[in-house]
Amino acid sequence: MISNINEYLYLADSDSKLDNNRIINEELSSDLISEIIKNYPERKSWIIHNKLIPVKILEELVTDDNNDVRFTIAMKKKCNRVIFEKLLRDKNYSVRLAVIRNKKLPIDLLEKISNDINDEIHEDAKKILEMRIGDTSK
Repeated sequence: MISNINEYLYLADSDSKLDNNRIINEELSSDLISEIIKNYPERKSWIIHNKLIPVKILEELVTDDNNDVRFTIAMKKKCNRVIFEKLLRDKNYSVRLAVIRNKKLPIDLLEKISNDINDEIHEDAKKILEMRIGDTSK
């Protein structure tokens, strides 16, 4: 477990892929996560890449002002319905696009976003929906 900010920063800034992989694969203490969110906002999207990040943290960050943070969350496989529903209403087009490409997005939410005002999202959602459930009009 990575539990202090100095270790985290050392590993994150290292030129070693092994060090970098530790911040993705090892558990981060809740105190460390809180410290990063509070004091190192430019690194929030990186803590989201951690495979063991608690869903509760994703739920807290889903309304973050930073588009990169929300985009990174949109790609996570561990998103739950609450997170998906918030991201589907995101003002940023790229965040909504990332959501529809997340294979864990429930079908009913994919159907809902297939009516998005943005043409690319609308069309991509319809294509993905067709691939996931098949074309029922045939």
